[in-house]
Amino acid sequence: MTDLDGAEVVDSIFTTAQDLQIADRRIGGGALYPSVAHYLTQQIGPQLMSPSHGVSVPRLFAAAASITEIAGWMAHDSGNDANARSYFDRAFRLAMAGDDRALAANACASMAHLAIELRQPHDAVRIAVEGLGQATAAYGTSRLVARLHTMRARGLALIGDRAGCSKALEDAERILDEATAEQPAQWIAAFDEASLASEAALCFLQLAELDEAERRAREVIRLRSGDRVRSRTFAQLTLANVLVHAGRVDEAAAIGHEACSTTVSLSSARVLHQLRALGGVLSLAPRSRQVSSFLAALAGLSATSGEHNGAVSSWPV
Repeated sequence: MTDLDGAEVVDSIFTTAQDLQIADRRIGGGALYPSVAHYLTQQIGPQLMSPSHGVSVPRLFAAAASITEIAGWMAHDSGNDANARSYFDRAFRLAMAGDDRALAANACASMAHLAIELRQPHDAVRIAVEGLGQATAAYGTSRLVARLHTMRARGLALIGDRAGCSKALEDAERILDEATAEQPAQWIAAFDEASLASEAALCFLQLAELDEAERRAREVIRLRSGDRVRSRTFAQLTLANVLVHAGRVDEAAAIGHEACSTTVSLSSARVLHQLRALGGVLSLAPRSRQVSSFLAALAGLSATSGEHNGAVSSWPV
């Protein structure tokens, strides 16, 4: 990148960001995290300290914010939530420094997701609301607004606010339906019907509305194909947990076994963590053929999951 000039610097970062996201969907963030961390240190850091001649500084800050947020997701997928939180914090601050409201809102959506994973639902709702304030001041953010409403819904579900959760999901569905023809703002993470269905399934599972949770999870599995390996696997694990709660243990074990087969090609501590949690529940169930087969497949997975660690400083919003 040091030989590039002006706009070429930002274009190069944008291309790298797209390539990383495509690879991340297919193989998981664990395998890519060291590379993106190195890229931030060796390529992005020097540019921020001494920008190339002719580069637009606001665009450079936006590009740096995007790559930093991607690093946060890869750290999260590697099981290192302390680093993920730090990256999301920096991404938000870089976006604000570059006066990019859309990217600031995007970082808020990521922070809200992590707050939910860390079982901090009140923080998740607060951060999502801050993100909505940022997103509505920018163009091309309808899908992002829908995503932020689903983060609100997830937090409200954890709190036990059934009515608030349902209303937030309705808002997300309405806004996403209206966003069909909109050109999204640059750098903003994709959010589509399958993304919404995935989050909704988790909301309904949390609220013990099992029929609706199952319907949404199966919708994600139907929609996610091709290179969206991790998203489909998460949906399978959500469905397996729904089936466990419904007392359909053998069906859950069969889906868990299928997810084990997929996990061999993924480098994702989050997937392994959820698989092992499912294994812990099913190890207490009667040992049918399906349960035994799943537990054997789970035992054969050689990778180890990272620790989820939220012991870091307060959120930036």
